[in-house]
Amino acid sequence: MERTLMLVSVFSFSLSLQSAENLKLKFKDGTKLNGAEIYVPTVNNSTGNPNANGVILKFYNKLYIHHFPYRQPRKVIRYTNNGIDNGKYKAVEVMEELEHYSPRSSSLEPSPRELGYSCTPSRIAFFQFDQPTLNVLHKAINNDQRIPYAHKRAALKSIQAAYYTNPNPRYYNTPQTSRIWQAEADRDVARYKDKVFYGKWLEQPHLAPVEFQKLLRTRRQRAP
Repeated sequence: MERTLMLVSVFSFSLSLQSAENLKLKFKDGTKLNGAEIYVPTVNNSTGNPNANGVILKFYNKLYIHHFPYRQPRKVIRYTNNGIDNGKYKAVEVMEELEHYSPRSSSLEPSPRELGYSCTPSRIAFFQFDQPTLNVLHKAINNDQRIPYAHKRAALKSIQAAYYTNPNPRYYNTPQTSRIWQAEADRDVARYKDKVFYGKWLEQPHLAPVEFQKLLRTRRQRAP
């Protein structure tokens, strides 16, 4: 009960209503989308609404396809007493896996038919995002009156679960899983560059259509 109240408090604190457009989002793998949009269908019988399985995004007015990059373990400082309870602790540098998950750690489904791309799955599970981004998504979905009630309720419950879920290394991304996913996505995206925005282009702008290359290079130069 206490956790639920804390979450409601965090999600409710906002000076203005959060719209579903122009969002700043960050994945646990470090990928940042500045200006993303939650896809909310305007056609009947669409499968594109936010739901318990996650959210579909648009970026630069294109369907966003995530590339699920693998990130190397990082060095962190941990303190240990080596099992001796004498109040003395020693700083030790260790390698720690980054919490970021395989694309196949959640349900995969075809993209909405009306977006003209049904190859690489585009729905992204909420646990792929960091906690500040979950706050953003919760506010945006909660305040969007276009989303059907049942879908909205399921999505908000899923965000709440993702917010408090403990890391699960069993489902972390691996070099092999990332490589297989990107090999498939590379082939699919190459045929539909006019329909999608591929996350890999953020790291390798030269792979993007010409219309995005200059824009992406500018983004990289401005990044801290």
